[in-house]
Amino acid sequence: MTADSAGPGPLHVMHVVDSMGHGGAQQVVVDLANWLAVDEGVTVSVFGAGGLAAARLAPPVRFVEHESAGFVSQTMRLLRAARRTRPDVLHAHQRREALQSLIVGRLLGIPVVEHAHTRLPSVRPRVLSFRSRVVFAVGPTVAEMVVDDAGRPAARVVIVGNAPAQRPGAPAAVANEVAVPLRLLAVGRMVEQKDPLRFVRVVAELASGRPVEATWAGDGELLADARSAAIERGAPVDFAGQVDDVPARLDAAHFLLMTSRWEGTPLAVLEAFDRRRPVVATASAANGLLDDGRGYEVPDDATDAEFAAVVARAADDTAARAAVIERAKSWADTEAAPERVFGPVLEAYRRLTTPALRS
Repeated sequence: MTADSAGPGPLHVMHVVDSMGHGGAQQVVVDLANWLAVDEGVTVSVFGAGGLAAARLAPPVRFVEHESAGFVSQTMRLLRAARRTRPDVLHAHQRREALQSLIVGRLLGIPVVEHAHTRLPSVRPRVLSFRSRVVFAVGPTVAEMVVDDAGRPAARVVIVGNAPAQRPGAPAAVANEVAVPLRLLAVGRMVEQKDPLRFVRVVAELASGRPVEATWAGDGELLADARSAAIERGAPVDFAGQVDDVPARLDAAHFLLMTSRWEGTPLAVLEAFDRRRPVVATASAANGLLDDGRGYEVPDDATDAEFAAVVARAADDTAARAAVIERAKSWADTEAAPERVFGPVLEAYRRLTTPALRS
């Protein structure tokens, strides 16, 4: 299938991202760009600083690499790249890059859209945030932030959800019944948002009553603090750093734990659904993903002992856990399928590139 555009040839979309390093936004860029180019025949380019995620772009996707720079310098580089390639749409994936894209789009007459990947604790500066023609929110709470906190018209916001990371060549999910030791996994950057220190405390609570092996896959500014807390509390946590084998890590784990203070629609949860691994998460991390019995939600204000007790009960109830896994997998196969998540994005591109709407 080939996408239609207002001009000759296929639709051309340029994604604008800070870098192609590790992160949820970068994974969305990879999966969306690959789906557009390979499945839908869209001409796709990605503008950003280099990083390991660039290697996962499919061959039809052109990577326009640049070095990280200040706001003005990077805006000028984006302007030159857009003049060279003349995309029909600029699609930004962070607020800074969205502002740069709006400047370039105004100069060149290119419509701009942007992704809102997470619910932020504060939308500042409000006047400069989420001003694009269309804002793709990865969940209802993120859409609420754009409308209520940033004050943007609801008509401009499209809720698209997220899809599990597409990992070509990954083996089929394998059964992994809970055994001794209980194996726990967390995936994410070691920053305040993800609250790795709470993960350490919950693991310490669990380890006081049963054998536990826990892993945090990810790197970040709180790594040293988390290591110190693990030693102090006797928490058996392996800090694995940045990894590229998330499916294998999930397959080896009995549970995915999410201790985040805020999220959008976390890719790690969706990937756990896809790999048939049960999820225990704070309400702010789950953001509704665990509703209808798709996982185990913990109130944000629960104590560490209460969080640990939820994990322990889930580990000890084989029948209930099996039902949770099946509900989560069934939901992911339908509601988080790439064509369902990314289809509205392509529809928005087409609306914006019709002659009547480009002016």
